[in-house]
Amino acid sequence: MRVEWQDDFKQLYKERGQQKYGIRLLALWKIQEGMSETKVCELLSKTHKTIRGWRQSYEKGGLKALLMIQSGRGRKPRLTKVAFENDINELQKQKKGGRIRCQDIVDHIAAKYQLNFSHSGMYHMLHRFGFSWITSRSKHPKHDQEAIEAFKKTS
Repeated sequence: MRVEWQDDFKQLYKERGQQKYGIRLLALWKIQEGMSETKVCELLSKTHKTIRGWRQSYEKGGLKALLMIQSGRGRKPRLTKVAFENDINELQKQKKGGRIRCQDIVDHIAAKYQLNFSHSGMYHMLHRFGFSWITSRSKHPKHDQEAIEAFKKTS
């Protein structure tokens, strides 16, 4: 298959070197020079499927598509930061005063997502998502501001 090469992969490889996507540029540089795909696979210790995928990405979307390929492998998180933050806010609203405790979060996550965390695991999760336990002084659920003001006036 003949490809219309829009970019000079030799120059791009020399500019970027072995950075994150350097091996892709090197592969296409060698193909651009006329080396067979099989020889490129042997040279780089990659499979035909990998080299062909890089080449097809370039053909479809150019250099930007080649450098933006995601492998799509790996386990996807069952609990995202946004969902976790929404759950924390929901717990705080349900509490109506006072602080939510680590055990409250652990119980909520276990019930909603069927994920079991230890306390240390939950603290690690809170830290990883950027939460801090530094809070303002909480108000008791039975807090009555009018009663406090009346007490101040009469004493």
